[in-house]
Amino acid sequence: MQQKPIKGSNLDKPKEHCAVFGVTSDDITFSISKFLYTGLISLQHRGQESTGISILKTGGSIFTYKRKGLVSKVLSKEKLSRFWGNVGIGHNRYATTGSEEFYSSEYIQPYHFQNNEIEFSFAFNGTIANYINIRDNMEKKGHIFATNTDTEVMAQLFASLSLTNKKWKEILKEASNILDGSYSLVLLTSNGRIYAMRDPLGFKPLCIGELKTNKGNFYFIASESCAIDSVGAQFIRDIRPGEIIHLDYKKGIHSDLVIKSNKTAVCQFEFVYFARPDSVIDGVSVAQARFRMGQNLAKIDPKLKDPEFRKNAIVVPVPDSGRSASVGYANEANLPYIEGLMKNRYIWRTFIMPGQQKRKAAVKEKLNPIKSVVNGKDVILIDDSIVRGNTTKQIVRLIKNAGASSVNVRISCPPVINACYMGIDFPTTNELIAGRNLEKYGIKQYIEKIREIIGADSLLYQTIEGLEEAIGLKSELCKACLTGRYPLKSGDQLTSSKQASPIKRQ
Repeated sequence: MQQKPIKGSNLDKPKEHCAVFGVTSDDITFSISKFLYTGLISLQHRGQESTGISILKTGGSIFTYKRKGLVSKVLSKEKLSRFWGNVGIGHNRYATTGSEEFYSSEYIQPYHFQNNEIEFSFAFNGTIANYINIRDNMEKKGHIFATNTDTEVMAQLFASLSLTNKKWKEILKEASNILDGSYSLVLLTSNGRIYAMRDPLGFKPLCIGELKTNKGNFYFIASESCAIDSVGAQFIRDIRPGEIIHLDYKKGIHSDLVIKSNKTAVCQFEFVYFARPDSVIDGVSVAQARFRMGQNLAKIDPKLKDPEFRKNAIVVPVPDSGRSASVGYANEANLPYIEGLMKNRYIWRTFIMPGQQKRKAAVKEKLNPIKSVVNGKDVILIDDSIVRGNTTKQIVRLIKNAGASSVNVRISCPPVINACYMGIDFPTTNELIAGRNLEKYGIKQYIEKIREIIGADSLLYQTIEGLEEAIGLKSELCKACLTGRYPLKSGDQLTSSKQASPIKRQ
């Protein structure tokens, strides 16, 4: 969901913003609120700002409850005990820091739409790049908007299309011809049906599962397969790019249609960072992809050719994002893998804190080096990415202060040089440490300048070829943040204006 840019957002990691989950039961006396809770808890890593659910007992009305906060806080047992229904959807959101205006319930999903013609609730993961143009066209037809979000624009677009077409699969198909962007969505209708749709380019993951017990049959839609696992269901398959899935509490799951595209653009950062390691996306194990990223890094690392360096080297991950790649690197390099940084589990996502001083303090609160492990060692520090570089710089300093002989940073993703317009809050090119230095120093020198800034003794990034080989998808990946080539219809416009801040989502 998009909004106007908010100044002052400070990121040292890419930010994913949304998770969607849906469930339906063929027993109208069964309440699925606990399933919604469990599914959303397992997808908490995709959004910690707010959570919400829409639930319906077949034959009844849609009830929506959403608040700012973690799933366990918002959906307490006391609250869940009041939500009865055999069909429902849920959403986790991860918003940018900024005005309190955007913390209101209007900006939290699911988005419950009701007027004198139609009622539905929907939630999505993604960003609609052309939502302002769609909104302007609708305003010319008399539509009035209460918020400045792509979510409301989508809702009003669906409602407007329903005036001439009563079948949801046709409404969604027609909407897909208008929307330009990334969207994996779930939609709950007033008659108890759930529709799920993945955009034709397949930017964001979406999958389906089922659970058959003596209590009835249950069908699920989730952003990641780990959520299907968490409710004890069987993973069926990924929803294909452009596919519209229909969940009927009586008839189960069936595919309504597939909107064909001549290409795909699966977000490579799902495999690098966003998704949980135990998830499988489009047939690829996330954990195994990250393991191979580490292996590929080791294969091209010139430091490993130095026998003196190898005698004293240890592989240390930045928890938790660097672990899988670190295991792969250590395995390929035949070096010891050691946990050299202790993470405070009670400090959550501190990289979004605004202000340099707060951010520095937050790093110290979140991570502490184990001196007995790193003292006197040549540390090979593995992480998934460097965005601004502030956190990496602090971590390098912490390890050196703990007595490390050297800190050699290895990044499992290629340099991030461009903003994203498909649902990730990467900063502008000038704010990205790689983008800024590439433009200033050129292709031959910018990595060395980044190394100097973060204070590392050496720095090595993954290659694009190594990334592609590690993920191993036959379909095409979206690498816009790495290459500047945007796969959207409006890609040329985005490339020509990449210095401008991407519209942030809330």
